[in-house]
Amino acid sequence: MNMFYYDSICDGSSIINEDVANINKYGAWILDGATGLNGKNLIDKDSDAKWYVKQWDEYVNKNFHRTDIDLKRIVKEGINVVKDKYYKRVKDKCVKSLDLPSSSIVLTRWIEDTLEYFILGDCTLIIENNNKLNVIKDYSVTRLDNKVFEAMDEIMRKEGKTLSEAKKEVSNLIVRNRLLKNTNDGYWILGFDAEAVDRGLYGKIPFSSDTKLLMASDGFSAITDRYNYIDMKNLIHEAQNKGLDNLCRKLRQIEEEDSSGDKYPRFKKNDDASAIYIELMNRVN
Repeated sequence: MNMFYYDSICDGSSIINEDVANINKYGAWILDGATGLNGKNLIDKDSDAKWYVKQWDEYVNKNFHRTDIDLKRIVKEGINVVKDKYYKRVKDKCVKSLDLPSSSIVLTRWIEDTLEYFILGDCTLIIENNNKLNVIKDYSVTRLDNKVFEAMDEIMRKEGKTLSEAKKEVSNLIVRNRLLKNTNDGYWILGFDAEAVDRGLYGKIPFSSDTKLLMASDGFSAITDRYNYIDMKNLIHEAQNKGLDNLCRKLRQIEEEDSSGDKYPRFKKNDDASAIYIELMNRVN
């Protein structure tokens, strides 16, 4: 299998970008980091989440060649590696569960005539193969977030409060949802819990013809599953025809025009947005 075209974007919403989008000859990956809910940066003056995804980016880049083990095994081993680095840096500081950084992650790897994937969190993977479209996404985080957005929307409409004020009003619900991290009643995400790996979305897809795939963080996929500008089934074709830069500019335009959050209540005006579009060709020697 050969990769014969790719496009990528990793657009930060602020000076500190907590996303990673990367690719090498073995595969591609996106990480969407999150600092602990307490907002404390215990190991990095800028962002613990930025440090966290950087460690994972380096680890994945160094280990994707290990085709003798699957992606789940690679991630499980990576959790121990990154966890050890974290606690060595945090030293004797008091660390609570809500302080810990985490990340959504989507990994894809191509081995001969097989595409292997793994997802934890709310990243999106769209695969077009043999004239079939497959959208792979865990909606657990989205469902919890939507309950918060609905509550914020009601507060803004009935009480005339701003987006920031409404977010403060529902802070208890946000905390309650975050405490469901890596639990059966909540959602599973990349953190320091190896059990989460077994709850991720994993699979292998054989193919014998040209394949297209799109990977995206939730900040980018919002253009379809939050702002409804593009239908999810058409997103991969829009990426192919218009390019990721153009789609990201449209995303930012939508967010800027609704900067108050009246139409689309959300946690902040805009989020880091990352995506990778890849065309793969299985070449017969």
